[in-house]
Order: sequence, then structure tokens, then C-alpha cells
Amino acid sequence: MNRTSLSLAGGLATALLLVSTPAAQAAVGPKDALGKADIVKLFPELADGEFKTERTKKIAVPDGTCGANTQKKATSAVSIAGLSGAGDPIVVAGVAEVKSSGLAKTYFKAFTSYVKQCASYTDPASGATVTVRPTKGSKLGQESLSIVQETAISTFTTHSASVLIRDGKRIASIVVADDAPIDASTMKKLAKVAAKNMR
Repeated sequence: MNRTSLSLAGGLATALLLVSTPAAQAAVGPKDALGKADIVKLFPELADGEFKTERTKKIAVPDGTCGANTQKKATSAVSIAGLSGAGDPIVVAGVAEVKSSGLAKTYFKAFTSYVKQCASYTDPASGATVTVRPTKGSKLGQESLSIVQETAISTFTTHSASVLIRDGKRIASIVVADDAPIDASTMKKLAKVAAKNMR
């Protein structure tokens, strides 16, 4: 899978990964997000893959333009990305905490609006045809959203599945991209772990 495909597949939820807590809660750290062991348990092909964890104070939020997002301020955030030596699958997950529950609700609504407005579009950067649709997932946190996406360019199609969870001031996201459709039951299992960790 090339980097353009990853960018397109993860464009919807390249945001960081996230749940609710009292105002005195400590900053988001690696323990609040999925870890390598969590990911490898469900994607054993990533056991020898390359993993990278990053801390930031940003969260990517759809800005109303299909295929694009805007970096918004977060009080703290952490993300992990895993890539196999073969190039796929790719798993990107994280948790971000923002200033208030109201702001988290606003950001989450931007994602739900994105899915409705961008059900099918042409990516302006690559010319790829992208289709996005919500799918049935487990009810997690105070709000959750499960999405599947296909990105077709020339004769190549990339598949991705994403889950976003909001709980209080925190938002968690998971994106898995591959050359084949992502197993729905695997995504549900991974999302449940993410929801538990983000507290």
C-alpha cells in the first residue's frame, strides 16, 4: 500500500484516538490509547511491524471539504501507528482530550456530518474516487461512529475501517487500512479495548 493510499484511507479519522473524565484528570498518555500488544493480538501480521507513538496537542477535524481536515487545539493527545513490513495492514489509533465536553461534541458532530456530506467524492489531490458509509458497530462511550471507506485510483482499491468514540472531553479513533475489506468483528473487538483504555 502506498503512502497516498494511506493518507486517503485515513483522511476521515487521521484524528487522534479518545473518553469522558473529570476536569482534574491527568494529560492523555500512551496508557490511554491502544498499545502495540492490543493491536498485534488482533492483527498478528503486525508482530514484526514498525510502530511509532507520538504525543501532540492537536486533533484533526473535518473542515467541511471532502478529503480535508483542520488541525484543532487539544489539551493533550497521543497516537500510535503500526505498519507491517509488507506494507499492509496499517493501523493508526489515538486519544485526544479537548477543553470541554461541549467542544468534543462539536468535533464529533463534524465527523458525523462528514460521513453524510462526503458519501462519494473525488479526492482533489490524487483524483481517486472515495466512497464513505456508516456501518453498524458497538455502542461505546457517550457517542460512537463506525465507518467503512473505499478509495479507488486506476485499478487499485484501498479499503479502510474507522471507529470514533466520544466520552466527555475525550475522543478516540481507530483507522485500519488494507488492500482487502477489514473484518467487522475485529474492528468491534479493537474498538472495545480502545474505549476501555481511553478512560
